[in-house]
Amino acid sequence: MSEGASKIFVFPVITISLLFAVLGLFFPTFLSSIQYPVLGILVVTIGLPHGATDYLLFKRINGHNLTRKQIIKFFGFYLFAVFGFLVLWLVLPVLSFVIFILISSYHFGQSNWENVALPKTYTFLLHILWGAFAIGGSVLWHWQESKIIIGQVIGALPDISSATMDKIQLAIVALNIISILLLKLVKKISTKRLWNELGKLAILSSMFYLTPMMIGFTLYFTLWHSLGSMLSQVSFYKKRWPNFTVTDYYHQAAPYTILAVVGFIIMINGHQYLLPNVSPISTFLVFIACVTLPHIFFVEESYN
Repeated sequence: MSEGASKIFVFPVITISLLFAVLGLFFPTFLSSIQYPVLGILVVTIGLPHGATDYLLFKRINGHNLTRKQIIKFFGFYLFAVFGFLVLWLVLPVLSFVIFILISSYHFGQSNWENVALPKTYTFLLHILWGAFAIGGSVLWHWQESKIIIGQVIGALPDISSATMDKIQLAIVALNIISILLLKLVKKISTKRLWNELGKLAILSSMFYLTPMMIGFTLYFTLWHSLGSMLSQVSFYKKRWPNFTVTDYYHQAAPYTILAVVGFIIMINGHQYLLPNVSPISTFLVFIACVTLPHIFFVEESYN
């Protein structure tokens, strides 16, 4: 979770992550059998709502009383970004996948290091490195599982062994440890933050390694990233609207969350026309990529 997230949720998130890691160690078949229900419940209740309040972010950036032109600009940009990226994915899937991984990595790293100020080049590298760890933990440590999903949406993949992917992920973990130590060395983080970040790496590494790919990534995306982001956003909104609560957040997010769910259902039912020979979970990957692009843009504007 981000440093700005409420401390109340840190212990439950850590506990749930370690619990799933233990279940993955002793009951891997059981976890595999429940991974899709877990994915659906957590994404709908936490994952999608955290990105469904981008309109609030837009209002925070541009002022509470938006003009009709500004409202049209917001929804026009959002629809163009979503459907434009979908078209790009259908035409150039490999390029689209690379773009998605890069922007997602940056976004995950941005939420983790939101309170650390560095020159832009170093900030970008720090964010990408953390995001590579977060994505690679599920993808690279479970390569036999993930390459099937990725291969369906981008075509043939290079013949790389699971052992090689394991080593790449370990190297990414090592680089993140080095980056954390360097941040402490240049006094950008406190000693407490140093141990918190090293502990976070250890907990997430255990969770990623011991749980199935979809379980590990879903837990990270919803509990560690989305929940932390939601709490940070609520804190930001309270500064502008003092009476703003988590209930208000979900109320604001509800229409866009429902719209996203309906859009996903339509995409799943029609995926055989858009993405023939592609499984629903691979279609879900494309769907998440398309709705993530405009979300990341507005979050970046908000941080700026």
